[in-house]
Amino acid sequence: MLAVLLCVGSSAPLAAAPTGAAPPGSDSTRHAALDRLLERFVDSQGDVDYAALQAQADTVLAPYLQTLAEARPSALDREARLAFWINAYNAYTLKLIVDHYPVASIRDIDGPPDGGTPFERPVGPVADTVRTLDEIEHEIIRVRFDEPRIHFALVCAAKSCPRLRREAYTGPQLDAQLDAQARRFLHASSKNRIPGGNGTIALSRILKWYGADFGPTPTAVQRALAPYFDGAVRDSLAEGAYDVRYRPYDWTLNAPSLDRGDGDPDIAADS
Repeated sequence: MLAVLLCVGSSAPLAAAPTGAAPPGSDSTRHAALDRLLERFVDSQGDVDYAALQAQADTVLAPYLQTLAEARPSALDREARLAFWINAYNAYTLKLIVDHYPVASIRDIDGPPDGGTPFERPVGPVADTVRTLDEIEHEIIRVRFDEPRIHFALVCAAKSCPRLRREAYTGPQLDAQLDAQARRFLHASSKNRIPGGNGTIALSRILKWYGADFGPTPTAVQRALAPYFDGAVRDSLAEGAYDVRYRPYDWTLNAPSLDRGDGDPDIAADS
């Protein structure tokens, strides 16, 4: 489940996409509009200038969403398909926020009329079918790809989410991008404390909610995290030696104008 200072002008058009860098239909071409949007409206901390994006959404976000609606991801290779769906999730999360901005949290947005969360609300078409964020994450990405690092790339517009990357995901770069996201997220002290002192680690609640995607037991989850650390910490994780606790989760909007909230209370691994 599922942060980014600003180089945005109030009304200047986006720079033209680079030419000659990739053949037509390549991932760098396919997601070029999202690349430019992220570079412009997302800061170095992963926070988003939603006010500026809202003002220009019709010209900088809507055209990319139209390409998602018309796309046929089944024709892509595995890495390009996964990159496509990660980008779709993050782009439609941006749309959900700008459609309701100003809000202090994505959780302030209503769910569908028959009840539920904003993640169950239809957000728009991808591959000619209207989707929800939950469908993209839980019925498509998690089911089809068996890639736990997606939890470090899907950004649900909250301060405790992973940092929103200032570039689109692409098939050729996906493995390196996911590894970089994992390392950055796991080493961010506002999200994880590894180690946390006195033989403990304090993990993001994402690793509680989706721990089974990393391994069947808390020990297996620690082992999955070990490669992103060095020395004694890496060894202790590989042995599953730490007692695990979980950090507060702050649902405050990932916008630079909003301060981090208190989040929810710490909880133990078995609660």
